[in-house]
Amino acid sequence: MRTRTRLTLLPLLIAPFLGGCENWTWGGTEFSVQPPPPPVSTSPEEAPPEAELPSLEPITLGPLLYLVEREGSSRARIVPLAVRGAEGYSALPDPAETPDLVERFPIERWERGTEFILLHGGVRVGTFTADGSTELDESWCRPRAVGQGSLELRVFEEAPERFLALRRGDLSEVPTGLAPHPAPQMTDEIRNASLEAARTLIPRLGIPWPPTVLGIRERVDAFGDGIGARALAASFVYDDGLVIGPAGPNAFSLFVVAREREGEWVPALSWYEQAGASGKAAAGFLGAHDLRAQGEVDLVIEVFGPGARWVAIVPESDDTLVYRDPCGRDPAQGAIRVHR
Repeated sequence: MRTRTRLTLLPLLIAPFLGGCENWTWGGTEFSVQPPPPPVSTSPEEAPPEAELPSLEPITLGPLLYLVEREGSSRARIVPLAVRGAEGYSALPDPAETPDLVERFPIERWERGTEFILLHGGVRVGTFTADGSTELDESWCRPRAVGQGSLELRVFEEAPERFLALRRGDLSEVPTGLAPHPAPQMTDEIRNASLEAARTLIPRLGIPWPPTVLGIRERVDAFGDGIGARALAASFVYDDGLVIGPAGPNAFSLFVVAREREGEWVPALSWYEQAGASGKAAAGFLGAHDLRAQGEVDLVIEVFGPGARWVAIVPESDDTLVYRDPCGRDPAQGAIRVHR
């Protein structure tokens, strides 16, 4: 009975609304369930920790001999040539056998701010400061990691393009920049003396005469022994040049060192090579210094072959190499001679 009464009243309750608003329709009701908003954090969001990269280990070597080559008035690049020791020299690591050589080589060697003493003509002539950069130089038969940096030089009438260099931290005693005997300057006298030295050696060594000696001179440099004696080094190349590449059929190269003695220039050492079945080996001067502190000047030489160039070091008073890059070739038998 109570249930019937409620059903009867329902139309009566709806009727007034229908009569007062004829266009009214019932659109229904929609429901959705949403999660509560996240709580507001009062601390900064923490980023997930990044994976740490493995640290590179330095390449363990003894003190090195370097070459610094100018690239403008105040910039230069530094090239390691060989490991330097009192007993002699040894080769740099082979990149093919040394993982991450380029990235590891500057570590504890030429990091940013590392200073190197520049040597030219037997004396200290300036400072090279590394900027920490490194790249691979493949112009040598054994590729080398090389770096960049800035130069501070003495005033030169004609500034050299290349310097031998030693890292300041490798030296027990840093040579003073105020040497009593400055590096010899290039003069017409020295240039002419190089020609006379070659003319003296050509018949002595049985070398075919070229059309002109001056016409085959590729390079001439002046250096000293640090106690005032002047010397020169010159390269003469026929039917070829101080370049990487095949030589002509009649090509030869003559590297000459001459010293000033009692006002005269006399040959001290020569390296004569004929381009033959074993290819060419044209020698060019890089620098000279008493690098092993044994009272003897070591001549540092770049040798150009048919497919690459390499480093060689020979004492001025000896006819035997004390160092050669393993990828280079030995001089021909009797090619190097000392002249008294």
